[in-house]
Amino acid sequence: MTASEPTKVETAEFTLRHGLCAPAPSSENLLMFDFAEGWTHLDGPGVAVMPTGGLHAHGARKGWHWTTDEITDGIAAGPEDIAGLGPNPVTAYLLGHDVGTGKRPARDQTVVLGEVTRTGDGGIHWTGTVPQGCAGAPVFIDVPLEGNSFKLVCLGVALPGDGHHTIAPFDRIRTALRALGQDTAPVLAVTEPPAQPREPKRRWWQRRG
Repeated sequence: MTASEPTKVETAEFTLRHGLCAPAPSSENLLMFDFAEGWTHLDGPGVAVMPTGGLHAHGARKGWHWTTDEITDGIAAGPEDIAGLGPNPVTAYLLGHDVGTGKRPARDQTVVLGEVTRTGDGGIHWTGTVPQGCAGAPVFIDVPLEGNSFKLVCLGVALPGDGHHTIAPFDRIRTALRALGQDTAPVLAVTEPPAQPREPKRRWWQRRG
């Protein structure tokens, strides 16, 4: 799951970080053809989702597999977590990969500190920097519990913007997923590789070379 806008390209390049693949692949880059066709855009939230079956099928054909950390439905913010936000700024954490000048090829994971507020119309806004490449990254907040304890939840996904960024929250994402008739628990679960497509056109993960 990511912001819709970055997915609207026909060819995409993945930089394969060895820490996310086991065993380490022989190539450090993966070209994905027909990239835009693989995404389903959710009406309303401004996000797109892609089944991970093609990625896993590619890894299996090459002799390695992806290692992933899914944001499950238990970690994703619930309606009560989002309803607790208001006009007062709340500390938030964006977890992404800064690909700005001088950042490649390492693409180390980075935590960006910012604040979120919720306006009267229900919109959630991010105040702070969003590094290049971090649009579509998950945003986390601390939700107070009884006593001095708290829980860390994923509020939603940061959307692109020109000096102004909104958050696509999980209450809207869940509603959009239900409209597609999809199960939402867990939200970002890894799926099994799909059956081979029947159309003659070969997808990127089926191509040789």
